[in-house]
Amino acid sequence: MPEPYRTRISPRWSDQDLNGHVNHAAVVTLLEEARIRWRATTPGARTAAATPTVVAALELNYRRPVIHGQDLTVELTVSRIGTSSYTLECAGTQSGEVAVDGRTVLVAVSPETGAARPLADEERHWLAQFQLSSCRT
Repeated sequence: MPEPYRTRISPRWSDQDLNGHVNHAAVVTLLEEARIRWRATTPGARTAAATPTVVAALELNYRRPVIHGQDLTVELTVSRIGTSSYTLECAGTQSGEVAVDGRTVLVAVSPETGAARPLADEERHWLAQFQLSSCRT
């Protein structure tokens, strides 16, 4: 049965802004770190590097401040698998409360040309492992 990918990210002291919480731009970087860890679980030694993606769209909702000193637990799920792109939903929690949620649209690109390319069957199979039944389109 498909399950979300979960990881814990530690905000760095330098991620804080003058308000004493993690800057909104640094939150994007923390979520990117979670996404990189997730992509590193792609089967095959070099698959993630051999099948690059680019961010086509990013939408985040900041629900409460992210603070330094507590790990951010990030959960990732796939909500849509298209021809050459897919949508990754994210939620980051601290102290059991959602601090940030949103989605990222990623486009598969050719490592040789940088142009969009269709997702391979192996990629689709791997992505489907994180596509919850309630998210399937």
